[in-house]
Amino acid sequence: MIVRPSVIGRGISRAEGMSKVTGACLYAADIIRPDCLWAGFLRSPLPHARIVRVDVSRARKLAGVKAVITGEDVSPRLEGCALKDKPVLAQGRVLYAGEKIAGVAAVDRDTVEEAIELIEVDYEELPAVWDPLEAIKPHAPILHPNYASYEGPKKNDHPDLRNVRSVERSTKGEVDRGLTESDVIFENTFRTHMVHQAFIEPRAGVVEIDRQGRVSIWHCHQAPFLVRRWVSAHTAIPEEMIVVEPVFTGGSFGGKLDYEDILCLYHLARVSGRPVKYVESYTEEFSDGQPRHPAVVVLRTGVKKDGRLWAWDGKIYYNGGAYGARTPRNGLNGTFLLAGAYRTPHVRMEGYVVYTNQVPCGYFRAPGEVQTLFAVESHMDMMAEALGLDPVEFRLLNALREGDTLSTAEPLRDPRGEEVLERVAQVARWKKAHRGRSKNEGDLLFGRGLAFGHRHIGTGESSAQLFLGPDGSIRLATSVRDVGVGAYTMHRQVAAEILGVDPALVHIEVRGTDRGPYDEGVRGQRGMHVEGQAVARAAHSLAELMRQEAAAFWQVAVEQVRWEQGRVRLAGFKKESLSLKELARRLKDRVLCGFGHCKAGRPDVYIFQAVVADVAVSRETGAVKVRRLSYAVDATKIINPILYHGQIEGGVVQGLGFSLMEHLAVEDGRVTTLSFGDYKIPTIRDIPPLTTAIVKAQEGPGPFGAKSIAESGIGIVAPAIANAIYHATGVRITELPITPETVLRGFRERNRITVHAVP
Repeated sequence: MIVRPSVIGRGISRAEGMSKVTGACLYAADIIRPDCLWAGFLRSPLPHARIVRVDVSRARKLAGVKAVITGEDVSPRLEGCALKDKPVLAQGRVLYAGEKIAGVAAVDRDTVEEAIELIEVDYEELPAVWDPLEAIKPHAPILHPNYASYEGPKKNDHPDLRNVRSVERSTKGEVDRGLTESDVIFENTFRTHMVHQAFIEPRAGVVEIDRQGRVSIWHCHQAPFLVRRWVSAHTAIPEEMIVVEPVFTGGSFGGKLDYEDILCLYHLARVSGRPVKYVESYTEEFSDGQPRHPAVVVLRTGVKKDGRLWAWDGKIYYNGGAYGARTPRNGLNGTFLLAGAYRTPHVRMEGYVVYTNQVPCGYFRAPGEVQTLFAVESHMDMMAEALGLDPVEFRLLNALREGDTLSTAEPLRDPRGEEVLERVAQVARWKKAHRGRSKNEGDLLFGRGLAFGHRHIGTGESSAQLFLGPDGSIRLATSVRDVGVGAYTMHRQVAAEILGVDPALVHIEVRGTDRGPYDEGVRGQRGMHVEGQAVARAAHSLAELMRQEAAAFWQVAVEQVRWEQGRVRLAGFKKESLSLKELARRLKDRVLCGFGHCKAGRPDVYIFQAVVADVAVSRETGAVKVRRLSYAVDATKIINPILYHGQIEGGVVQGLGFSLMEHLAVEDGRVTTLSFGDYKIPTIRDIPPLTTAIVKAQEGPGPFGAKSIAESGIGIVAPAIANAIYHATGVRITELPITPETVLRGFRERNRITVHAVP
């Protein structure tokens, strides 16, 4: 018997790669239905105002306009992914600049824009608030007076704080006692900014309603079955009458989870009686997308004389914007990383999501965690210096290890934090000597910084089907929307490995919600943990069905039939076997379908990671150049090394942009960064050499024990760079982004407080 080499661990090419490079992939913007209209929206120029009057009469009379709708023409039902707090179109009041007030459907885009200009709106401007610390004060305007009546998870048990949308809490030990027992107490405050996912494809969609009332939807969304459920709930149309068709999604990073555009298109299609299509401009995307939550983090930590962390009290205030509708849950898991990846006996963590008059925020790769880790790992370096300890040694002393519980008091298996720290120090050639001020070269100051962290793996539900085709090929039917991570490629490898066939024999068939197996949606780096497990179970199911068919053919018990290397074999008879083609021929018109389902909870295995950043800082301009990054992470079985390292590199580059250049600027509640000319993301010239080291772990929740990687990398780059800047210059950065102006201001402030000895 020829033993086929394993396909797990091989960097095979992307399953959809050829269709992407040839332009054969269909995206939502490519869909054109017969008699399709274009859609557009009138948006509020004010961050908070009462709508006194809306007059759409002139717009409706314009030639080519087929539908104009306002809040009076749609259901008053509030919508949202979890918390239902946002109207489809503004209902009497706007809460942020960019909020939709009216929708137009017309024969072409030019007519849509002209009609929008003809709509008249009178506003009564209201007091607004955009800082979360101001929004919780007694004098702040209450933005959601009916919060208690909203449908969905409400978590505000802090009635003395205004505009708090949700509160997350976790305690371990007794923090107040722990602070009293500590020898030194440190307290620091940090701020992070608002950034956009900057995916290539702006939001786009098409909605069509046929004569029987069936609704077809093409949209760049991460979760088609959730879209179907939400649209059904809003319209009272049965789910079986709604089909979310398969299209490719041109990037997401968590930013394509809401569905309000789809509901607007539905109402325009309903009123006009024709299909309606919408493709956002990037001005609209930046002003009304789902950016990362800005945050304020306050940390207070008690430490023993020997450097042991003893008590940790952390609070984070997330600026949630005007609504919570665009997040899959009313809260952010970043709260539970407020004490880092450290073995502190007494911990209290609190996270507040606060309503403000800014664009509603949503999920972005490692949601809520990037903000937290910037604060935690900057705070760690500040404590290490004050204690006279090397940053690596300080973290090694306190890193979670076998037998510890997390800061949430949850169990932890197979932690690899110590090994990861030791490995990154080895790769980066970290020595204590590096902590002294680095030598200068002319205008440049050199420094290096470290950051360390851990992260969880997402939960969810998914299904998959595997069919044996009449030619002996395997069809993998899935409803998963690959948003660029290479999910189809990894799923193909999992199925091929279990069935013992060449991956090219496994054909991917992406289906709509009418024929596809259920999938909860892509998020939380669950592509292998949840969806991969569903594929693995479908492969085992198909193999079992083929064993049963062979047993019936040979007229033996199933126990006498084995599935090996892509063939069914009769035990004890070397020559008695059937290939996939031979087995398929014997089925004639019958179809074998293996089904796999996975509904996974949160595992107690975490990813540990660390990075060292080497920087050069210009004394003259304050410009920061990242010269090198050294990254270490723990892993078990890597399904596809090309995709695996691609996720690391992509996450690190996004972390670089978050640290140094990306910023969705807001002035008086209005987003002012409205194009990629203003919103800067890293180019190839900004990306430093990156060395990645893998630490071997034993436990993983995915197929073949795989651990996830997609949301790692991004969260620890900012604190590593900030720590490196301090090492180089003595300037401590506590607010992002790190701009040349920030560094120069730090130089000036440092120089002002320097005490010079009198001769």
